Amino acid sequence: MMKTRIITASLLMALAACNNPRQPAESPEDRLTQGATAGAGESETIKPNNPADVLPQAAKDFTSSHFSDLTIQQVETKNSMITNGTVFEVTLSNGTELDFDKDGEWREGSAEDGTHLPTAILPETIQTYLSSNHPNVTLQSVDKELDGYAIELSNDVDLLFDLEGNFIREDR
Repeated sequence: MMKTRIITASLLMALAACNNPRQPAESPEDRLTQGATAGAGESETIKPNNPADVLPQAAKDFTSSHFSDLTIQQVETKNSMITNGTVFEVTLSNGTELDFDKDGEWREGSAEDGTHLPTAILPETIQTYLSSNHPNVTLQSVDKELDGYAIELSNDVDLLFDLEGNFIREDR
């Protein structure tokens, strides 16, 4: 009984030390973008890390190729049972969100209202279909799935294509 009380008291003291009320709480966003002091007693501040540093090279290449005028604001990493690994959720400076798998291949993209995704991220056959059948409509979201592409246009039309870019169906 005495051992249990000592262990419980030790755990409570350890938890209290970790939750020092003199230090402000830190959010996950702060940890992603916060600067660090160069060393003990030094006043020089190291610039915050670039959120894109954690991305695989293929994801960096994709964003710089298709979204060169935007910056990466945030990157969240999550474990996914579906993709058997890490998923990177990227938020760009205009609110566009992109998801990449562990190898840096893009899987999803969605644009904020008033913005759109570039059709150049799609296979050429889908680009041709969109320019012929929906010439004045923009691309709002794309899910690249194991069996094809699910696309939402700015006019709320949903389109499905197979992996080769062949049109399957349209839902309104």
